[in-house]
Amino acid sequence: MVTTREVSVDDAPTVTHMVAALAAELGGGQVQAGPDTQLVAELLAIEERIYGFLAFAEDRPVGVIMLSESAALFARGRYATITELYVVPDQRSSGVAMRLIEAAVGLGRVKAWGQLELAAPRQPMWSRNSSLALYFKAGFAEIGPRLRLPLQCLASPRPQGIAKGRSRLDSRRQRGLSRSSPDSTAVRLALEAAGQSLGGADPRPWRGR
Repeated sequence: MVTTREVSVDDAPTVTHMVAALAAELGGGQVQAGPDTQLVAELLAIEERIYGFLAFAEDRPVGVIMLSESAALFARGRYATITELYVVPDQRSSGVAMRLIEAAVGLGRVKAWGQLELAAPRQPMWSRNSSLALYFKAGFAEIGPRLRLPLQCLASPRPQGIAKGRSRLDSRRQRGLSRSSPDSTAVRLALEAAGQSLGGADPRPWRGR
C-alpha cells in the first residue's frame, strides 16, 4: 500500500537523495551537480513558497514531488510549478507518481492555486518521453516551450549560509533590487554560457518523471 505525506525539514536527506537520482537520470549517465542537503533543508524551511510530498511503500520512501509557489496575472493569482517528480525504478508503473500528483492537486485546492505547471524538455524529446501519458492522464495540457536566463552567470557568488530569520530567496531578491539591470552584452554572454543563442529557444530542463 502506498501512502503520501507532506515533506518537512527533517526529510532533507531523503529529498536530496531522490533529487540527485533524478538529476543523474536526466543527465543520461553524465555526472550532474545535485543539491546538497543543507541547501535542501534551507529551501524546505521557506514557508508558503516551497512544498513537497513523499510517497512510501510501507516504511520505505519510494517517490517525491516538489512544488514551488508563484503568482502571475495570467494565472489570476497564485499557482505552483512541479519542479521535481521522481519515483524509484522498481516502483514505477505502480501508481506512485499518480498518488504524488493527486497529493499536489489536493494541496493546490487547499491553497487556492489557480493551476499547476510542469516544465518540459524540447521537442522531440518531450513527445518521446514515457511519462507524457501520465501527465495527460492526470489532466495536464501542453502549453508550449519555456525560456530561461541563468542569473548565476550575471550575479556574484552565492552566499554560503542564510542569516537567521531570512530566506535565501529574500537575499537574492535584495541583491537583485540593488543591482542595476544587465546590459545587452552581459545578457548575451550569459546566454552563450548556458549553451543558448539569442535567436533560439531553450526551455528549462524538465524535472518530471
